Amino acid sequence: MNSNDGLSREVQEELDNEMYCCVDCSVESDSESDFVSNDTSELVCHDCYQENYTGCYECGETIHNEDAYEFNGDYRCVTCHDDICIECPECGNQCHRDDMIWSDRYGDYLCDYCDEEYGTNSYPEWEVYSNSYVKTRTTFVNPESDYYRNDTFYMIESKRYVGLELETNFRYDDSLSDVQDDLNYSLGRTRDTDNEDDFYRLGKSSVVSDGSVTNSTHRYGAELVMRPRRGDKVIEDADFMCKRLEQEWNAYASFKTGLHLHIDVQDYDWIHCCVLTLFTKLMEPHIYTWLPKSRYYGSGHQRWSRPVTQPVNDFKFVSSRDEFIDFFYDNGGYTNDKYNDKRYVGLNWHSHFQGNQGLEIRYHSGTLQKEKIKHWTKFWTQVVDKSFEITEQMTKLEHDYDFGSSSMYQSLTMPPSIMTKLAKLSTRFNGDEFSHRSDSGQFTDVYEYRKKSEVLRRYLGLPKKDRPYLLQPMVYYLRNRNNRSVMSIENIFDVFEIDKETQDFYKGRTEQLRLSMEEHVATKFYNDVFAPVDTIVEFDKNTCRFEYKDIFKDTFLLVNDDRRDDFISEYGAKQQVDYDLLRDYML
Repeated sequence: MNSNDGLSREVQEELDNEMYCCVDCSVESDSESDFVSNDTSELVCHDCYQENYTGCYECGETIHNEDAYEFNGDYRCVTCHDDICIECPECGNQCHRDDMIWSDRYGDYLCDYCDEEYGTNSYPEWEVYSNSYVKTRTTFVNPESDYYRNDTFYMIESKRYVGLELETNFRYDDSLSDVQDDLNYSLGRTRDTDNEDDFYRLGKSSVVSDGSVTNSTHRYGAELVMRPRRGDKVIEDADFMCKRLEQEWNAYASFKTGLHLHIDVQDYDWIHCCVLTLFTKLMEPHIYTWLPKSRYYGSGHQRWSRPVTQPVNDFKFVSSRDEFIDFFYDNGGYTNDKYNDKRYVGLNWHSHFQGNQGLEIRYHSGTLQKEKIKHWTKFWTQVVDKSFEITEQMTKLEHDYDFGSSSMYQSLTMPPSIMTKLAKLSTRFNGDEFSHRSDSGQFTDVYEYRKKSEVLRRYLGLPKKDRPYLLQPMVYYLRNRNNRSVMSIENIFDVFEIDKETQDFYKGRTEQLRLSMEEHVATKFYNDVFAPVDTIVEFDKNTCRFEYKDIFKDTFLLVNDDRRDDFISEYGAKQQVDYDLLRDYML
């Protein structure tokens, strides 16, 4: 009993003499009032509390300074911070959630600054340099810094810098860094220097992963990115790299791969862009016939080289850099994002506007063959150069401030007064009441119908028949023919001064590809490529005007034509391509 009483006294004395300790600085005190509880309910002295802790601005809970999130001068716990603050995905700055703005273009919430810079009302920076600067700049590969004698222009006449992206497959799972080092070192050894330290630098190329070129059959792939070169050096270095890839690394080009050109167009203003885009639209059907059909149809549920999307009518409204941006991005689709959907157009301006990587030409299929790379580069550099020259000539002659007023555009379109008359004519004779009737004696306005039909027949240069032509197809054609036209192949070669070797190459390539397909496959491919086309136009370099040259047969039917029921319900669609006429203008 006494021993128990002694133990109780010892415990009580121990309790009476208990010391409290700060978990931060270890100072002790026998008074609990000298301490406060921290964020983990442990005791800290008042000095440490003032120095190391704060209260959450939102909920008031105590938080250690190291765990507090500062925003606009206030501190919050992690829970409150995550509730009210959000990081702008473009600039990375923290913003109050209520101040963020949703951007349809960007596909995410942006801060005020980024929304103005990259969002709804954004336009890329567009600085235009002189043509002489573009042709003489030494920004990329050049003789002085890269140890070779000089640039030559026997194969590639253009003096613009051209970068290449060559997508390729590999038979084995080799290290891409090893491939890159080997290519750069091997090419560097061909330069005029014995300094091995320079060899890796002088290749000026990188090999990067590219998941779009692989599938279960072609398991390994990458993209060779060659920094821009000028003139023949583009082809010489590409040929060296391609041979090395094939011989040393078992590389090959499957249908999954593509060849992309990046052409320096920093001398291009909005009107140059309009001219080149219009020319490309009027050449595109021919361009697809030079390439495997997968470049038109796409692969893996994706079209990697889509046609120009804008109708000819929309060119009328472009008169400034910002308006061309709206035009190309379909009235408001520009984002400062590499993977904007417009990058997949065969004529890819997004590469120039967003990445400052030049105009990208994406149409071509993958290849490691020198001749294909050479002729493709020759053709497109000529197109870019001559489009620039034509634009300069046109602006000197006309001084237009909008593309719709230019002779180039107006030569493709009908005058407004004529369009108004055609609209009235279409309304008056709307429908097909004359298509199944005799052309005499059944309507009081048959005479008027025959008269109008004859006027349009003469205007279109159609052969005279024993019955009048149906009015509605002719009216529809005249109102829409500018969107249904293609340049003749000979005119393309003439306008852009394509040499005979390259002309023969693409004429032969067209026939080779056609013969490689089964007849029904080739027919469907040509029908699809030329489906929106029924008119041939040619451009006159002297007048800067287009001229309508020919029309596909069976575009227009006669009154009471027996084939009317089998023709097609919509005048805007074609039943079949006129291959005989096309061959005259293609081959």
